[in-house]
Amino acid sequence: MTGNSNRGSRWRLVRDVVVFQIKLGMEALLDLALIPVSLAAAGLDLLLGNWRRPRWFHAVLRFGERCERRIDLWGVATDDANQTEIDAVMRSIETLMRQPGAGPQKVRELRRWAARKLAPGGDGEPPPPGRSDDASG
Repeated sequence: MTGNSNRGSRWRLVRDVVVFQIKLGMEALLDLALIPVSLAAAGLDLLLGNWRRPRWFHAVLRFGERCERRIDLWGVATDDANQTEIDAVMRSIETLMRQPGAGPQKVRELRRWAARKLAPGGDGEPPPPGRSDDASG
């Protein structure tokens, strides 16, 4: 009799663990990538005489901070209103796995989202993946 309620909470736990592991991996890749980039930026600032007001090194710090905020490693999505960008991407991937027929549309949405985020000045607040803001494909 408790199988149905336990099953839902078990799958929720499994999903949360998988999302957390993916976030851990993303955070680790970010850290590994930022080690040489931050050293190069600091070296560039030293060579260019920017040691009093380091332009490049601080740009790397701001980039890392934005990435960590988006990954939100320790955050747990409780509902759609409070989900982070990474949680929205994970939900889109989960939808792709559950509904293979929705694949092409979801892939287009994820591509548009990634293009907006990777474009210069892409720090705006467009809708997360899964909520299409235009009907073109």
